[in-house]
Amino acid sequence: MSAPDIILDDPDRLIAWAAKQLGLGFFSDARAIGWGAADDIRAVAVYERWTGTDCCVHLISDQRPGWLSRRFIAAGFTYPFVVGGLQRMTGLVPASNKRALRLNQHFGFRIEGALRRGADDGGDMIVMGMLREECPFIGKDRPYGQ
Repeated sequence: MSAPDIILDDPDRLIAWAAKQLGLGFFSDARAIGWGAADDIRAVAVYERWTGTDCCVHLISDQRPGWLSRRFIAAGFTYPFVVGGLQRMTGLVPASNKRALRLNQHFGFRIEGALRRGADDGGDMIVMGMLREECPFIGKDRPYGQ
């Protein structure tokens, strides 16, 4: 088995893996990057609903130790902000998923509002956003994937 690395060359397989993990589909404009190896995907970031200034981001993992690395985090923010040229990213997190809310806030996302009863569990969906200039993982001193 290969050492984990950024996976950029097979977005259809990454999106299919993420959809299976979550049990849902993504919009037709979905793009993805992954972390792992060709034979062992550990995490995928899916970006969908591209508007020219924004996209929705989903982070999906298998929860095994080592699924999250600084290199994957940097690549995950570089892709939409630098490669995609976006000004912001939006994340939608069920209010009941406290772990995901904490992780998103740790990354630098800010709570921007709530979609009342918007989550599958009947609870609220928390709207989180990050502006490009607020992102701590990109910049001149942090090249792509470092």
